[in-house]
Amino acid sequence: MPVDDGERRSRRVIHRCFGGPEVLEILHRSIPHPGPGEVLVRVAAAGVNPVDWKIFSGEPMFEAYERKLPSGTGYDFSGTVIACGTDVDATSWLGARVFGGRRFHAQADHLVIEPQHLARVPDGLSMIVAGALNVVGRTAMASVRSQHIESGDTVLVSGAAGGVGILSAQLAARAGARVIGTASARNHDLLRGLGIEPIAYGTDLVHRLRATAPKIDVVLDTVGHGTVDAALALGVARERINTIADYPARAAHGVQGIGGAEAGIPELTDIAGRIARREIVLPLDSVHPLEGVRDAYARSIEGHASGKIVVVPDASLLE
Repeated sequence: MPVDDGERRSRRVIHRCFGGPEVLEILHRSIPHPGPGEVLVRVAAAGVNPVDWKIFSGEPMFEAYERKLPSGTGYDFSGTVIACGTDVDATSWLGARVFGGRRFHAQADHLVIEPQHLARVPDGLSMIVAGALNVVGRTAMASVRSQHIESGDTVLVSGAAGGVGILSAQLAARAGARVIGTASARNHDLLRGLGIEPIAYGTDLVHRLRATAPKIDVVLDTVGHGTVDAALALGVARERINTIADYPARAAHGVQGIGGAEAGIPELTDIAGRIARREIVLPLDSVHPLEGVRDAYARSIEGHASGKIVVVPDASLLE
């Protein structure tokens, strides 16, 4: 799996062709240098998201991303700023614990980024959780905010045990809503412990939802699989249905499609603080060393993760 390419100072996960996890390899390179207005981050942890493997698999619907080969992988990361380029206030940034996202660069020992795209890791938040937070945190914040959820609402969250789903469900519950979450049976105890009413996937979902809640006000769909159709059958208003997974339903039914692009560093800082204060939690499904990146993506592709999957370049975090 390792690839020799110059000095072995810094590793980076890359792929030279499209396919499954088997196309991923580790490139050894010189440590990159920050340019003007950039900082160098020593990566501690990097999250795994379904969009990552959909991109490196070559799915046509993700052609909008600039997929030049060879390409790096990953988006979410946490780490420590270890060098600053010119035009950066080193006294403010050098040594800072940070997290954020940089597409195609996160799963590596080092990356360079402009500091305005970084959030500070708050006290009480682990670097592993921070490294998993960028996509799911921003997406959950934007999705929940789009529906103006308040006390008395009944909210259905599909995929409530996944990264976006579990944060969205907790945020909705914190707003005072009754929250019902679809999930596999093995995740029902997890959801109950967070104050979320679990309901199994499968046939006759509309009937079972009607029996559980006579009226559902808001639907936050994170997985697709007919959730929008079920919401419409239950009489949920189109403007109160938000899906981040069912692209055809957005076009066909005019439902909302608010995702992470609608949230920035302030929202990311907000949700990180909530997790640090233990108001909500982001469970971890599994943590893998950088050399185990193929296993991490295989786990994601299986589709049964409970919480976030994380790759950890910093071996000290695995001790």
